[in-house]
Amino acid sequence: MAGTPGSHSASFWAIIKITFPSSADSFSPGRPAVDEILQLFTHTGDGVWAVDADHRIVLWSPVAEEILGYAGEEALGQLCYELLAGHDLEGRPFCHARCSVMEHARRGEPVRSFDLLAHGRDGSVHHVNVSILAVPQESAPEKPIALVHLFRRVGSSSPGPPPLRIYLLGDTMVQRASGSIVGGPLWRRAKVRALLAYLSLQRGQAVHRNALIDALWPDLEYPAALHNLNTTVYNLRRSLEPTLKRGADSSYIHYEGDCYSLNSGPVHWLDAVVFETDIMLARREADPVRAAALYREALALYRGDFMSDLLGHDIRWCWMERERLRELYLAALEELGELLEQQGQEEEASRLYLKALAVDACRETACRRLMRLAMRRGDRAAAVAHYRRLSEALRRELEVVPSQETRLLYEVAMRGG
Repeated sequence: MAGTPGSHSASFWAIIKITFPSSADSFSPGRPAVDEILQLFTHTGDGVWAVDADHRIVLWSPVAEEILGYAGEEALGQLCYELLAGHDLEGRPFCHARCSVMEHARRGEPVRSFDLLAHGRDGSVHHVNVSILAVPQESAPEKPIALVHLFRRVGSSSPGPPPLRIYLLGDTMVQRASGSIVGGPLWRRAKVRALLAYLSLQRGQAVHRNALIDALWPDLEYPAALHNLNTTVYNLRRSLEPTLKRGADSSYIHYEGDCYSLNSGPVHWLDAVVFETDIMLARREADPVRAAALYREALALYRGDFMSDLLGHDIRWCWMERERLRELYLAALEELGELLEQQGQEEEASRLYLKALAVDACRETACRRLMRLAMRRGDRAAAVAHYRRLSEALRRELEVVPSQETRLLYEVAMRGG
């Protein structure tokens, strides 16, 4: 739908008039104060939607329809977080039932404008900037009865490519917006998958071709490495878009000025990014129940070591990322276990520590936690058994003995103290 902002006034106001619910905590039709406030938006060039206290859309402007594709009758009455499925620029879900924007407004706190990746009707993702206006109640101005969202496009007005879901924890897998899985003989080539992973981790930032060569073919002469890069880029484009015609531009792999990037990088969901973000948020969360939930969400994403299907290939940056993410996973297992111990859930905590030792049999911190739990319940034999398994793993794999702290704990278990 095109036109000047003023041309939208009639349809905009008609939508407002027919969509106010009548609950005490949301809009009431015909209330002059509310109507006067909302009428201010009839000439704005921004897209506008408003939600009531239950997150249901009660206002949807023609400019919102123009940007996101949903007609007013499709949007009205829908839960905003289900319709828009918004993510932040890191690919983490932003719109959900426990909306932070709504919580701030209910506490009377100002909400700064923010960027959002909102899903349009055709599945495309739109980068928009959103400003919030709380519509107050007449009887209690500090308590809003609705939130008005004014939004405008950021950057190019043309929608990016349909978002991908990229799984790098465990075997590499990419799912298209249609639900189909990327596959085929070209995709099965290790460097094709490694190239996509490298670009996806840059979150849309361009990478010079020389940096890609250093990451994927560090030991080859430059002409041969450049040839390999060009071939691998072609194979990746064909894997992601099997119907792409020869010579046509890829919707996903962008090339400009000797640099490559994954087009609309932040739009694409990436398990490794969500995994790290959830752990970071869990560590900052003051509420232990909420922190535990965030840890669980993160740990559920860890299907295995980073790009485990490339374990037999000598790709050095993959190896370093694999070690870093594995250590983060092991630390998160122990941190969640500690939280659960504090909540009296010692059995589940023990399972988490055993899970950590199943990945790294030499992890002394997890072993000591298990030993302390066993001693706490009076099972000295289990504590001793944990120590001996650790000691054997350290001798076999690293040719070292347990640390002094672990040995002292073992001596306490042996004495029965």
